[in-house]
Amino acid sequence: MVSALTSSAFLNSTPTSNQPIADAAGEEILGRDAFLQLLTTQLNNQDPLNPMENEAFVAQLAQFSSVEGIKGMQGSLESMASGMRQDQMLAGANLVGKGVIVEGGGFVGGNGATAKGSVQLDYGAQDLVFTIHDHATGELIYTEHMGSKSAGDHSLSWNGLNDLGQPVPSGRYIMSANAVIDGQSQKAPVSTLTEVKSVKWDPRMQELTLEVDDGSYVSLLQVQRISSYDELTTN
Repeated sequence: MVSALTSSAFLNSTPTSNQPIADAAGEEILGRDAFLQLLTTQLNNQDPLNPMENEAFVAQLAQFSSVEGIKGMQGSLESMASGMRQDQMLAGANLVGKGVIVEGGGFVGGNGATAKGSVQLDYGAQDLVFTIHDHATGELIYTEHMGSKSAGDHSLSWNGLNDLGQPVPSGRYIMSANAVIDGQSQKAPVSTLTEVKSVKWDPRMQELTLEVDDGSYVSLLQVQRISSYDELTTN
């Protein structure tokens, strides 16, 4: 009887297929036409003295119809997701060459070039200590005591020189800040200006990521501001 057909066979079938297909284990499962052919054969060969009940026949057809509808909806959703991904990639391509301010202190600088960033203070500080470290070695390159600061955003700027006033080579550096509050030093969140070099789709996170000029990738959620790179560097 048709009732011997399992729901797993329905759920793994391909509605548009005219032939049986194989599942992940290599076993054949029913397609739409194969199901209808089997159902018709069973109806033709059923016991005349014990025919299939109408309710069972209708229920089996309704189940298969529902599975077909779900499969069709799944295909539509996958097509929609693919289209949205393409739209995001096209929109992301417009960001290449733009300047963005992102969370974290990584940036490319040195050799007399000016690097810019900002720090967010939740409370006023007696002193704000601004430092630059080499990204690879962690070596302290530059330190600046900026004095007392109120709560809010404060600009940071480094001219690419070390504490002796000598230019350091171009490379990757880390910008960081510590706020002295009630005599205690507390790390403060820093954002840095960087340029977008390329965009990439992250299949694990299902989102667009930006390659910035230090070679790292950041999520769009980390971007605080977007503008032309020249505009941001001249502010």
